[in-house]
Parts: sequence; C-alpha cells; structure tokens
Amino acid sequence: MSIKVGDVFPDTILTYVPYDANNPEACGLPQQLKTHEAFKGKKVVLFAVPGAFTPTCSEQHMPEYVQRIGELKGKGADIVACVASNDQFVMHAWGKSYDVKDDILMLSDANGELGTALGLVNDGTARRMGPIRLARFAMIIDDLKVVYIGVEPAPGVTFTAKSLKKESARLKKQSAGDEKKVKASIKDGDVESARIHASNAIRKKNTSLDLLRLSSRVDAAVSRIDMAVKMQHVTGSMALVVSDMDRALRKNMNLDAVSQIMDKFESQSENLDLHAKYMEGSMNTTTTLSTPQTEVDSLMQRVADEAGLELSQELGVMQAPQEPLPEDTRLNERLANLRNAL
Repeated sequence: MSIKVGDVFPDTILTYVPYDANNPEACGLPQQLKTHEAFKGKKVVLFAVPGAFTPTCSEQHMPEYVQRIGELKGKGADIVACVASNDQFVMHAWGKSYDVKDDILMLSDANGELGTALGLVNDGTARRMGPIRLARFAMIIDDLKVVYIGVEPAPGVTFTAKSLKKESARLKKQSAGDEKKVKASIKDGDVESARIHASNAIRKKNTSLDLLRLSSRVDAAVSRIDMAVKMQHVTGSMALVVSDMDRALRKNMNLDAVSQIMDKFESQSENLDLHAKYMEGSMNTTTTLSTPQTEVDSLMQRVADEAGLELSQELGVMQAPQEPLPEDTRLNERLANLRNAL
C-alpha cells in the first residue's frame, strides 16, 4: 500500500556524494543519509524520478526544480532533495550537470529500499531498466510527517502521450518543408514533382493531426486514472470522517466535535466535486494513407498563388505571367494594317 498524507515518512538509508565548495570538480566519497536523522524537525521537499539523465526527467522535471529552488527555499523548505534509482555517483554527476551545488541534495535509492517502503515503485523490466524503479512523485515532509504527495498516475501512458506530441510536431515541420519544395518545383516548371511534394505535405500534415488527436485521448485517459487515484484518497478520508462522527455521537453527543467533523466532511465533499469535474473531447478521424487529388491540386494552387506564379496543370507547364512588350504590340498593329491594305 502506498504512503499517504498524514503518514510518517519511513526510516531508511539513502546514499549521496557531498558537494565540496572548495573543490567543486572533485567526486568525493559516498555518504549515508538516514532519513529520520536528516529530516527530523525540518521541512523537506522531496521529488523522485525513475532515472537520472533520462530524456523526460532531464528535459521536463529536473529543470523546473532547479529554476524554482529559490522559491522553494523562500517558502520555508529547509531541504530540497532529488532521489532516483541510480547509484550515488550517477546522481552526483547529474546534479553537477545542472550546477545545483548543494542547493539540491542528490540522493540514491539504488537498492529500492525507500521506494519499496513508500509503496511507490514501478517495474521497469519491459524498458530494460530493472525490476525496481522509483515512481515519479513529489512530496512535502514536515518533521517526518507527510503533508503533501503527488504521484504520476500512469508513467508509461504519460510517456506515450508526450512521444505522440513530439512526433506530431516533427511531422508538422516536415510538412512545411514539403510545401517549400512544392514552391521550388513550381518555379522550375516541374509540375509532376510539385504534385508529389504536395501529396507528401498533405499526408504528413494529416498524420500530424492524427497523432495530436491521439495524444489528446491518451491525456484524457491519464486524467481519468488520476481522478480514480484521487477518488480513492477522498473515499478513505471520508470513511475516517464518518468513523470520527460515529465516535463523537456515542460520547455524550459532543456538538462541538460533531460540528468540527461536519466541517471536515463538507471539505472532503468539495474535494470530491472538484475531482469529479473533468472533460473528455470527442475526436474526428482523418485518413492519412491517401491524399485526394483535389487536396493536392488545391495545395499546389495555393502555393502558386502565394508565390505569384501561374499554374497550368493541363499543359504541365509553369510560367510567370508576363505583360506584352510595347515593341510586340506595335509590330502586331503594323501587321494588322498591312493585312487590311491587301
């Protein structure tokens, strides 16, 4: 069972390599950190990631904490710590890559003792990352008591959604590149190549939209999972409230106690309403395997219009519009007069 708000943080041993201000490039000897000794009487912001130097953790999670370290310390955090499943030397190197110095304590849970005690581990075997990997979470600990915890609801699904968005952006960029090739081919008078590039641009754009829609559906699924997790916490809290109310009613009808419990009950009910409000958008499918000829012709015409070119699809010739030269006009007039005289 996972740890929850109100629980005592487990007493485990983590390891780290201390930062040496006198020799910041040095890699010192590993030290042990006993959580109850280090966190007792202090407010700790602890965030966990599955692995150091991994793309998602390095690009999206670690930088946010580095940027907001001053804000966290300003709000009363005595310790800001990052923990991952890597060994202490890797964690030290990861922290050094962000120049965190001793602002963020880089902790190692290589044996998975903390993650197991918290009930917040994932099996990374399928991704060749080992059977025990820390879940991605953030936690606030005040004098060894957990006062806040946020856990990523579906790590694999969340990663999939981000991958889909990234691939969608890549295809959108490629589609724009193909449109430029259409323009170049039109200028060269190569209608057939322009048509091929236009077909590729449309197909990639449609695929990009499909991936974006799919990532939205995955995000919606993650939201539902997240809501289900929160609902479990709310349900457990409300069960405790009902139990407290029953005891208060049995003990001499203590109205003050009942009133306080009702306030707590109403607060939990508001949380329940809040977590129940989520939206699921409907998706329209787009065919990406084929590109209708009308769409290809339309794209080619649009590119030609934007470039100020004249597109002759029937003749397969691309030419820029030209004004008749004055000399040609006078020559035609003389020829016409000569015919009339004859």
